[in-house]
Amino acid sequence: MRDSADFDAVDFADRLAQMTDDELFEIMQRLEDESEEIRPDERDGSDVFAQIALVETAIEDRFPGQLLAPYKDWRQRRIAT
Repeated sequence: MRDSADFDAVDFADRLAQMTDDELFEIMQRLEDESEEIRPDERDGSDVFAQIALVETAIEDRFPGQLLAPYKDWRQRRIAT
């Protein structure tokens, strides 16, 4: 796991803006999976939660007024197949 000092939020947000919807949703799913594996006492040293917040913002910017519904729909479609 990378140290938070290595995390460049501006660069990460720029990369998110260039991703397709599927890529953005795949990143969110990966980050959610990673976050579940982080022990509570290690959360302060992790950049995963900051990345999740940026992905949430990117999804909400891309789908105004829908919050995370497009991501949740995408996950349901993947589970169903």
